[in-house]
Amino acid sequence: MVVAIAVAAQTAPAAAQGPVDSSRVAREAYRQAVPHIRRSAWAEAREFVRRSFQAWPAQPAYVLAYAALSARVQDTAETVRTLQYLADMGLSVDLAGDEDFAAVRDAPAVKALAPRLAANAAPLAKSTLAASLTELDFFPEGISHDPRKNVWYVASIRHRKVARVSKDGTAEDFIKEGQDGLWGVFGVRADPGSGTLWVTTAAIPQVADYAPADSGRSGIFAFDLETGRLKARYLLPVSPAGHLLGDLTVAPNGDVYATDSRDPVIWRILKGSDQVQEFVRDPLFRSLQGPAVDPSGRMLYVADWSHGVLGVDLNTRQVWALPTPPRSTVLGIDGMVWHKGALIGVQNGTTPNRVVRLALDGTGHRITEVQILDRNSELAPGATIGTLWGDRYFYIANSQWDDYDNAGKLRANAKLVGPRILDLRLP
Repeated sequence: MVVAIAVAAQTAPAAAQGPVDSSRVAREAYRQAVPHIRRSAWAEAREFVRRSFQAWPAQPAYVLAYAALSARVQDTAETVRTLQYLADMGLSVDLAGDEDFAAVRDAPAVKALAPRLAANAAPLAKSTLAASLTELDFFPEGISHDPRKNVWYVASIRHRKVARVSKDGTAEDFIKEGQDGLWGVFGVRADPGSGTLWVTTAAIPQVADYAPADSGRSGIFAFDLETGRLKARYLLPVSPAGHLLGDLTVAPNGDVYATDSRDPVIWRILKGSDQVQEFVRDPLFRSLQGPAVDPSGRMLYVADWSHGVLGVDLNTRQVWALPTPPRSTVLGIDGMVWHKGALIGVQNGTTPNRVVRLALDGTGHRITEVQILDRNSELAPGATIGTLWGDRYFYIANSQWDDYDNAGKLRANAKLVGPRILDLRLP
């Protein structure tokens, strides 16, 4: 149903407006549409959703909602036009199973488009299984590669630890459960240059032995890469909004940048510092996810799950939304890494889920191509964060967010599978 569509804002707004203004216009228009949707006043709702679509045409939720409402009022031509737009974005919708399209699904033009939409959801399984862990409720999130030892470090949200995984899949607890006061572990980065394993940690209900008094607490811990001994602990200040540091990256000069997805801020630890600082806060920040620094160390890229891919000039702290090619979307990207003038990202907020390569122009300020590298793999029902190993991208395939409810309880229908690490060879 249209009313069930979850709306998030994204990049590539209409040219007449900036990204923040466009998202505000789009969200407000959709907010006004919701009462009409709830009382099945489809025509009235469509006029508001049309404004959302026009303000933010790269937002798939608005595209789909406008197509569905056009179908509800039996405007076949507009339904087809909008579904073609969605198909051009490489996305899919189940026309046969979605009652919103019942009135028009047998129209010749709609039937002709259905195979293309279905093809967009067909698995493009280029990734292969690299390793599996046997601990069923591990609840993985972040992953990092140590090129000196040829091992992965995998973060466990549920068990507040970091596992070290060898190439043959053998796993051992490198950072023990709850060691040194860890909450759930989200991001992890091996930094051989400083001999440090950096991790982000946060207290959420999905963590085993969660203490409600810790809600909203988060920090960055530094462990010795050889021994696992704690080197430093950087706790964020307590705030009414709370914090959730989801991922981090290490710049070429050794500075550490971490993204806060609850209080949308980028935090920084200068090399050798004993303090974590608020580095930049910006109206474009809404749901910050994976960061990546270019090899020059001048630009930080960050995936904002709601606003797309953002750039940050590390000298001036200027923030901008990277423009994207027409009829493309960079919504819903989680982990992200730099590779040969492009960004590789796990895009788990679209239908279908996919791994994408975002080619950048020579200035690094614009995305010139969104290339699908892997899509809708049966092995990867819940992909999250990846790491580079030369020209190979290894990523967590099955995080367990959907297996636990918001109170941290295992869902009745959940069937836990041990964490998988997938291997994708990059172009």
